[in-house]
Amino acid sequence: MEFPKEHIIEDLYSSGIFAEIETSPEYKKLIREYNKLYETIEDTELKEKFTKLEELKNKMNGETDKQTFKIGFSIATKLIIEAMSCKLE
Repeated sequence: MEFPKEHIIEDLYSSGIFAEIETSPEYKKLIREYNKLYETIEDTELKEKFTKLEELKNKMNGETDKQTFKIGFSIATKLIIEAMSCKLE
């Protein structure tokens, strides 16, 4: 499902709505653990490869997160419309 860049869902996703996740105590704890382990890699070539893999993984996760958000938002909107159009008897 592809939306134009100026679509409201794209704007909503890009607005930083998920920024609070990165400031949570659990996220900060995981980052500290990650950095501690990363710093133990002594082989420079291996460290560079690992960094590149991490960048690619983050891009893939970002795309997956964006698509999941769009699909979830669309489903929620359809559910609301359907619920509002139901006749209660």
